Amino acid sequence: MSISAGRIVAALLVTVALAGGALPAAAQSSDQPQWADDLFADLQDMQPRFNANVTETDMNFAERQVFNQLAGNTVNVYFVGTDVVFSFRMRPDGTITDLRQSPRDDAGLKMQMTRDTAETLVAQSDPVPQFVDAVRNGKTVTRDGERTVRGIVINGEDGKPVKQATWTVINTVKGLL
Repeated sequence: MSISAGRIVAALLVTVALAGGALPAAAQSSDQPQWADDLFADLQDMQPRFNANVTETDMNFAERQVFNQLAGNTVNVYFVGTDVVFSFRMRPDGTITDLRQSPRDDAGLKMQMTRDTAETLVAQSDPVPQFVDAVRNGKTVTRDGERTVRGIVINGEDGKPVKQATWTVINTVKGLL
């Protein structure tokens, strides 16, 4: 009995070890382009710099109010013109946690940006001021019938009418300032 129990335990340990070894690969999506994998790695590297600086960043009253609406939410990040979607959770203090290379069903907010905007953020030693500026100046642009964004545009995720209404007001008001 102890020999077969030992084999079962050994088999379970091997299975767990193999599954654990596969986790980093599972975080990357085989249907995403290589640049998405590279950008995700850069975002993971940027996360501690963002978190270290988020509480120290000077924001005016309006910027702080917008930032407070973002804090405490789960966010899907859509890269305009691609099928690439990442996600993260933002704690109430504004720090980023649980960055993933996939969307979340429970996300309340939808953040849209271009790959260039994301690459600009990850290149910063302190990405928070650039992030705040990109949100403040973010807008949807239609040019030659093609829709894109400048900066970072935040809206409520599909199926979240209260957040959609809130961010419609925020985006309208910030466009007037």
